Amino acid sequence: MTQQQDRVQKFTRELREERTASDRSIGEIFNALRPRLQELVNKQIELAKAELTPVGKQAGIAIGLLVVGAVFLLLFLGFFFATMAAAMIAIGFPVWVSIGIVTVILLLIGGILAGLGAGRLRTLDPKPRHTISALQQNINWVKGQLRP
Repeated sequence: MTQQQDRVQKFTRELREERTASDRSIGEIFNALRPRLQELVNKQIELAKAELTPVGKQAGIAIGLLVVGAVFLLLFLGFFFATMAAAMIAIGFPVWVSIGIVTVILLLIGGILAGLGAGRLRTLDPKPRHTISALQQNINWVKGQLRP
């Protein structure tokens, strides 16, 4: 049993032991629930942060790959293009063939890097499933406590 479930059960026992539901006013019930509900909300926020942190890190890595791919294409485009074209011209290729070959090589490198980054982004699941499940359980529990 998790620590959160232990707290919920302890709180439920405390509510039942203190007074019966018919002896308490709604204001008293809400006053008793307020600090615990605030704690519950804070724990839900912590759970969401803990669940989304790894996804955020993976998204950062994937975006980093995309950026590196783009930077690679931009920074090395001029140098690589000029060097390769000059080398091919020097060995006897026509200028347009030399430039075409270099362009295809650059397209392949950039496409592979961008594809790797996009592929990693597609595999991420940003939905905080544990937080949603815990929140639904908490809502159901509170509904159960408010019923006579």
